[in-house]
Amino acid sequence: MNEFNRMSGRGFGGAFVALAGTAAALALFGAGAQIARAQAPLAHLGTNAIAVVEDISVAGAGVGFMDFIYAGQTIDLGTDGKLVVSYLEGCRSEIIVGGKVSFAATGATVTGGTVTPSVATSCANVSAQVAANATEAGAVAVRGTGLDGLADEIQDRVIRSSVPAFSWLAGGTGDVRVFNIGRVPAELVWSGQGENGHLEYPASAPRLSANVPYRVEVRSGGAIIGVARFSIDPTLSLPDTLANRLVPVAKP
Repeated sequence: MNEFNRMSGRGFGGAFVALAGTAAALALFGAGAQIARAQAPLAHLGTNAIAVVEDISVAGAGVGFMDFIYAGQTIDLGTDGKLVVSYLEGCRSEIIVGGKVSFAATGATVTGGTVTPSVATSCANVSAQVAANATEAGAVAVRGTGLDGLADEIQDRVIRSSVPAFSWLAGGTGDVRVFNIGRVPAELVWSGQGENGHLEYPASAPRLSANVPYRVEVRSGGAIIGVARFSIDPTLSLPDTLANRLVPVAKP
């Protein structure tokens, strides 16, 4: 009996597979399912997030590490403040020094400063979009639908790096737990604490494996304040920027 039940519903590209159960969903991961070269809409970030802050050296600019940058946003870097951003479409990064910066999806423009862009030449541009009615943010490919027993709107992120960065939309301090959901029951791989709404997976933590489904949960005060699923595909043609390592953790 075919364990997949094909029916109409939300999908990526021209295909949609409604999974018959958790075991079927995990089988989809294990079988190396086709990665959709399209970015799902992003949630709870407004409608026009285009980049993420990798580094900033000036105080009072209104943004910090791992904050999102929006189309139409302006930032004053003063005379020599430095800002490094990577774009959610996956292929572009910029180093901006000084001046008043205005952002658009095609890149930043600055008055009284300089912008040095870096655009990867061999890159699978995935044209990320941000919408208020979805659940995740980022710049890489997306595959899969919902697992039975989990919220249907939770979608799977596929990143190239085995060292993800987590950013939870609820903000603040959080206890972060990463589970291997390819095992039954799910196996706790690592846990740690992040602050200011984000955490980078440490190099000292157990190495995450390619093509394995993971679930990340963020807890505060004993309650789950964020959840996301992700997997790793080192063959993706994307530069190793923060935007491409990011696994945004949406409010449940």
